[in-house]
Amino acid sequence: MSALAQIGGWILGAAFTGEFLGYMLHRLLHAGWIRWLTYSHMEHHMVLYGPLQKQRPSEHYMDATTVGLSVGNVGLEWLVPSIALLALTEALLWLLRVRVIHQVVFIATILAWSFVMFSYLHDRMHIRNCWMERNPILKRWFRRARQLHDIHHRVLNDGGLMNKNFGIGFFLFDRVFGSMCMQQRSFNRHGYELAVKRFGVLMSGKHKAQMSTNADHAGEAETQNEGAR
Repeated sequence: MSALAQIGGWILGAAFTGEFLGYMLHRLLHAGWIRWLTYSHMEHHMVLYGPLQKQRPSEHYMDATTVGLSVGNVGLEWLVPSIALLALTEALLWLLRVRVIHQVVFIATILAWSFVMFSYLHDRMHIRNCWMERNPILKRWFRRARQLHDIHHRVLNDGGLMNKNFGIGFFLFDRVFGSMCMQQRSFNRHGYELAVKRFGVLMSGKHKAQMSTNADHAGEAETQNEGAR
C-alpha cells in the first residue's frame, strides 16, 4: 500500500473515531451519571435553547461559556473528558507501535472533525439564516440534520433528560445505539417539569424565572399540539 493510501486510511479511520467519540461524549453529557458534566451542559439546553424556546432566535449564537472557563466557545464539560479520551487514544496508538506520522495524522483529524461537527456545525444550527441553508450543495443535508438536532433539544424522557439524536451532522451511531428519533413527539410536560426541578438549582435567579415561565407555557404548548392532531 502506498504512503498516500495509508494516510488516507488513517484520515478516514480518524473521522469515524471522532464521530464515535463525539457521540459518546455528547451522550455522557446528557446521562446524568457525572453531575457536573450534565449540569454544565444544561445551561445550553434549559436556558439558552430550551425545549419551549426558539432554536434560532437571532443571527448570533448564544454562548453558554461566557461566564466560565472555556477554549473559544467550547466549555469545560466538553474539554475535560475530550482530553482524557484523546490521551487514552494516544496511549493506545503508542502501545500498538503506530508510526509517529500516522499518530499525528490520526489525532489531528480527530481534533479537526470534532471541532467542525460538534462545535462549528452545531453552533450554525442555532443561527438564523446560516449560509449553509442557502448553499446548493449543503442545504438539503444541513436542513435535515438541523431538524434532527431540534428534536434533540425538545424531546425529554420521563426522567427529565434529553436522550435522542446525539449526533450533529451524522446520525449513524444514533441508529446503532437506538437513540434515533426521526419525528417530533408530543411535548412531555412531566419530563420538562422534572428537568426544571432537577437543573434549575444551578441557574441564576433570572434563569430560574425564565425556566419557570417556560414551564407555565408547557401546558399551553401541549394543548396546542393536541388540538393540531
